[in-house]
Amino acid sequence: MTMVRKMTIMDLYSTKDLLEIGGIIMAMIKCPECGQEISNKAKKCVHCGNVIIEEKADIKICNECGKENPIDVTECVHCGCPFEEEKEPNKIIEESVTVKEKNTKKNQKKIIIPIVATVVVIVIGFIVYNVKIVKPKNTYNEAVELLEKGKYEDANKLLHDISGYEDVDTILEQIKWESRVYECITNIRQYLKNPDSLQVYEVVFYDGYKADVDETKKTAMEDLVKLAGDEPICVMHRGGQNGFGGNTTGYSLFLYSDGVYKYMGSCDSLNEDDIDEDDKEELAICGLINLYKDNLEQVGNVDLSRIKTIIKNDSYSTIKIIE
Repeated sequence: MTMVRKMTIMDLYSTKDLLEIGGIIMAMIKCPECGQEISNKAKKCVHCGNVIIEEKADIKICNECGKENPIDVTECVHCGCPFEEEKEPNKIIEESVTVKEKNTKKNQKKIIIPIVATVVVIVIGFIVYNVKIVKPKNTYNEAVELLEKGKYEDANKLLHDISGYEDVDTILEQIKWESRVYECITNIRQYLKNPDSLQVYEVVFYDGYKADVDETKKTAMEDLVKLAGDEPICVMHRGGQNGFGGNTTGYSLFLYSDGVYKYMGSCDSLNEDDIDEDDKEELAICGLINLYKDNLEQVGNVDLSRIKTIIKNDSYSTIKIIE
């Protein structure tokens, strides 16, 4: 029995024909050196090694003149225009990340600097507010409370620490004179029938001659002025209970002697015609007060309401003269 071989595509077409059909398979050419068939895309013959297509060296085009240049030059060999350095992808990424980080840090600085500046301003403002307003105000209130308790020396120290704040300078001047008033009050109480009934209506200090007093008058008054020593003369308009339980008013004279203010006497009126002519002592006190009043300058300033509070609280006995 005769075997029949199955026909294949190779029986119909040669290898070359199959390679060229429809361009599906690459075309074959003959090597010019050895004549063997090789691919038309081969760069060299696989049989003899003959180079078919010379590899062209890498080039780069100048952006300035448009001519070709070797790949490794840094500037155009034709026009001299420098080539920008081509960066590796990783380096580009790294630089991009670095730039991004720098921009982020720059943006953070833009945010942080104003915040820090604001915080600094607030802190400085708080310190200034505390030093200029809160602390002086607290010190002031503390000093006022001490004054009402009769602790003039302690209050004086605190007030000197905030000199210039509100009416502190006025208070410092007042307490200097008020400290003298309390010494006068302490002295006169021992002469009163009922010391607790003492009421103070007005306190005036006199010191130094008025501008219109002539030398003759000054000479005549010299001994009388010397009676006051180194401190101003004090005249107090006051009231209190008499021996019959009734309230009386009068003017009391105080002169500084032996380191303290001393009570010199009182008169019921500063008008000599209202005083009994037989009461020589009262007439003498009235005459002295009027003499000082007419020829000496009025000095000093006191807070009468504070004096009345101190007397009411009976907290003046330990107050010493403040210079």
